[in-house]
Amino acid sequence: MIKRNSKVRILRSESYWFYEIGTVATVDNSGVRYPIVVRFENVNYNGTSTNNFTLDELVEIKEK
Repeated sequence: MIKRNSKVRILRSESYWFYEIGTVATVDNSGVRYPIVVRFENVNYNGTSTNNFTLDELVEIKEK
């Protein structure tokens, strides 16, 4: 299960951060469509460094 502060890789192909690694900021379990907010080091074209994703668009990166 993906939790807050987990490192994740983005699998949404149309995302600016496709296949980049980000950090989970929040996980909302209330039933919203895109419940996981991911924060990134770099910003997109709009100057945004966060985006919402579904669970199936993310792969958790295990730290060694």
